[in-house]
Amino acid sequence: MALFPTISVGRCPITKENTDPLAERRQKEELLQRLSHPFPTLMVDRIISVEKEKSIHTAKWVTANEFYLAGHFPEEPILPGVLTLEGMAQSAIFLVAESFARGRLSCFLEKVDRVRFKKAVLPGDRVDFRVQLAGREGETWKFKGQAHVAEETAAEANLVLRVSFREVGFEI
Repeated sequence: MALFPTISVGRCPITKENTDPLAERRQKEELLQRLSHPFPTLMVDRIISVEKEKSIHTAKWVTANEFYLAGHFPEEPILPGVLTLEGMAQSAIFLVAESFARGRLSCFLEKVDRVRFKKAVLPGDRVDFRVQLAGREGETWKFKGQAHVAEETAAEANLVLRVSFREVGFEI
């Protein structure tokens, strides 16, 4: 079972469309802060759109200098499938986080099934993660995720997250 650390949920929107390099850098820093993942494990570069409690569209640009490509595979580097799944899981966590106004959120990846890898993700590709909420029962949230490269499906999977939320603070 994979553990996702506790994250804080605030009111600052993270779906800003901006071409300003400084604004993009701030958005990237905010993503890192919200997910509480250290830099090399963040598999989302930008949140394109969010429909609260419905779906999310995120993107990751795979560059040739990513550390995990050096050994996977030396002659023909491809993005490891488990990192494609990680991108879908992180996108699902952002979707959950957008569903709460503020507080402490803990997410655990409980189950992954119906995984299909259909196309290799290569350096230079932009991976678009599209995750939809398929169901919610108590603390169990079910998602259908897809990874697309140039509008072709590269991978798809069903994900189940165990989500616990604790209200923190108050508003005046």
